[in-house]
Amino acid sequence: MGPGTIMTQPIQTADYWDETVDGYIAGAEPFTALFCHDAVALAEIEPGTTLLDIATGPGALAVAAAEAGASVTAIDFSQGMIDRLLTRAGSHPIEARRMDGQALDLPSDHFDRVCSVFGIPLFPDWRAGLAEAARVLRPGGRAVIGVADNPYGFGPNQLLAQARLALWPDEPIDIGVPGMAALSDRDAFSTELERAGFGDIAMHQRSHDIVLPADILTNESPMIGSNPLIVGLDDTKRDAVIAEATRIAEQWRDADVIRMPSTAHLAVAVKRGS
Repeated sequence: MGPGTIMTQPIQTADYWDETVDGYIAGAEPFTALFCHDAVALAEIEPGTTLLDIATGPGALAVAAAEAGASVTAIDFSQGMIDRLLTRAGSHPIEARRMDGQALDLPSDHFDRVCSVFGIPLFPDWRAGLAEAARVLRPGGRAVIGVADNPYGFGPNQLLAQARLALWPDEPIDIGVPGMAALSDRDAFSTELERAGFGDIAMHQRSHDIVLPADILTNESPMIGSNPLIVGLDDTKRDAVIAEATRIAEQWRDADVIRMPSTAHLAVAVKRGS
């Protein structure tokens, strides 16, 4: 790797998302869609509003925005996700296109609204993602961008991170996704939005429960065994992290599920005039 090369994790590749479309829809979308609906409400859509949804995934936000009256362009680098959105779009005014959010093939100063929930922090070049979101928004247009309030994400990631921090508070954790770490701090997030060309920034917090199977915290679970928060740990440490995460999760146990409260920052910003 040469100087300036941006390293990528599997979760930052289109192949990863192409291969996990069904798992994402079954396990994660019931949770992430709640924040998508929050973002649509904050976007203050009117009939005929043009809206770009960046990193749309299977399209929860795109569909909600179209139902609110927007004419939607939805992009994602995963063709599998775009294909799934196309099956959902029906008669809604949604144009779904495979595209890199770090280099949008779209005109500048074009959309009334730009939204992205949990996508941009995953971009290898997340600053380019923010700058592109600003570029295609018309001056005075509104953006709503959602990020996790912690550097690790939600669900199993959040539990395993809390467990590691409880066991070894002085041991740094790096999952190799810099955008998540950089934007999880609301003040830093606001600063980066300003650098990208946004102003009038207002930070909103929204919390929803993520529902997990109570038996998810085992080495055999695909969401745990290969999780970057424990990959590389020796067996003793892995077992200790899983045991501590299980202890932490007990406070949210509800019969055979865990209902874990999770919070996101939803930034509402306006593109500064040219």
